[in-house]
Amino acid sequence: ARVFAYVLIMSGLFQAVYGSLMTLSGMEYSFIVEKIYGIGHATGTYTNRNHLAGYLEMCLAVGIGIMIASLDTGNNRYSGQQLLRHILKLLLSPKARLRLFLVIMVIALVLTHSRMGNSAFFTSMLIAGGIGLLLSRHATRSTIILLVSLVVIDIFIVGTWFGIEKVAERLEQTSIVTENRVDVYKHIHTQLQDYYWTGSGLGSFYAVFPKYREQDVVGYYNHAHNDYLEFATETGIVGLSLLGLAVFSSFLVAVIAQYRRRDPLMRGLSFAAIMGICAIMIHSTVDFNLQIPANSITFMLLLAMAWIALGLKTKRKAVFENEDEAVNNKYWT
Repeated sequence: ARVFAYVLIMSGLFQAVYGSLMTLSGMEYSFIVEKIYGIGHATGTYTNRNHLAGYLEMCLAVGIGIMIASLDTGNNRYSGQQLLRHILKLLLSPKARLRLFLVIMVIALVLTHSRMGNSAFFTSMLIAGGIGLLLSRHATRSTIILLVSLVVIDIFIVGTWFGIEKVAERLEQTSIVTENRVDVYKHIHTQLQDYYWTGSGLGSFYAVFPKYREQDVVGYYNHAHNDYLEFATETGIVGLSLLGLAVFSSFLVAVIAQYRRRDPLMRGLSFAAIMGICAIMIHSTVDFNLQIPANSITFMLLLAMAWIALGLKTKRKAVFENEDEAVNNKYWT
C-alpha cells in the first residue's frame, strides 16, 4: 500500500518538475512536441492546464496523506538540545524529502494558473483536515502544524514567488457574463430532457450537442466542461446515480476508516481518499477531468484507496506464550 501511494506521488512529482521547467525556462514544450495551447502556463505532458491541475490535486492528496501517516503520534516536548537534534534529524529524514516533493507539486499547481484547480486543492485540504481532526482520537500537534504550514507556506511564500496573484486576478475577472460555459450549460439542460433516463451513450457528447447548441455558443465543445452534466447527458439519471453511488460509498468508507483505524498508514490513505475525492468533485463542476483517461484512472485508484484503508489487515507485534500460538496468530490484527 505504501509503494502504491509513492508511485502516485512520484508520478505527480515528474509532472510537476517537467511542467514547471517548461514554463519557467520558456521552452514551452508538451511531451516532446512544441506547445500550441496553454503557453505561459504549466501543462506538464497534458494539453490542458486544468487537467494537469486535476492530476496534481490527487497526487498532492496522496502525498499529504502519507506525510500525515509518518508524523509523530505523540505530543512530545523537547529541551533546547533535544529540539535541535530533533530538527536536524527531521531535515535528514524521508519526511523532509516528501515535504519538498509536496512543495514542488504546489509550485506546479500554482503555475497552471487554474482557478478551480487551486481553489479545489485548498478547499479539499481544509475539508479533509477538518474531518480528520474531528474524527481523530489522537489529534496530534504535528498534524495541526503540518496542515497549517501547507496553507501558510504554500500560499503566502511559494505562491508569492510563482504567481498566485495571476490566479487571483483570473478569479476576480471571472463573471457569469464572461463565462461561455453558462450558455453551454443552458443548452445541455435541453439535451438532458431528451435523454433523461438512460442518456445518449458514453462518449457521444461531441456528436449530440451540436444539435442543441445555438448561436450564443462560440467555439466547438467536444466536452461539457462539467463532468456532472456530461455524465448525465451520456448515461442518464440511471447511470449518473450509479456513478454517484460508487463515489459516495467510497467517500463514506474513507470517513469510517478515518474514525476506526489506528494504523497510521491506513489513516493516511483514508485522508488521501477524502481529500482527493473532494478535490475532483469540486473541480468537476467546471471542468472535465474525469473524461481524461489518466485522471479518471487515478481517481478510481483513490476510490480503491478508501476501501483499502478500511479493509486491509495490518500486522502487529504480539507476545505469545509458545510457538504454536504464534503460528496460529501469524496475521493477528
